Amino acid sequence: LSWKGLIFLIVYVCIGAFTVIACCTFLNHGKDYKDDPETFRQELNVFMTGIVNIIIVHMVLVLNSAIVTMPKKGDEPYRSLAIVMRVLSVIVFVNTVLNLWVQLEEAKYL
Repeated sequence: LSWKGLIFLIVYVCIGAFTVIACCTFLNHGKDYKDDPETFRQELNVFMTGIVNIIIVHMVLVLNSAIVTMPKKGDEPYRSLAIVMRVLSVIVFVNTVLNLWVQLEEAKYL
């Protein structure tokens, strides 16, 4: 495992952990079902999106454990897919951090 692979492995684990924390903030809004249905729907949307992201990140972690090295230049399209997966992981990481930040601010944890 190269240092780049290790960095992206840490990124995947952070995405999974931050998403789980963001999903747990939904538990604070269970009482909003009757009091504020709009907030409940927004939080339910965040929760369901988080569950899908958690499943995807775990699938990527399983894939990374099976394919430890980056495919060689002659192994197209697998090399391109691995590169795009890494680029998208950075974008998803930034989105997850921003989502967690918003969820924690709304819940008054920050």
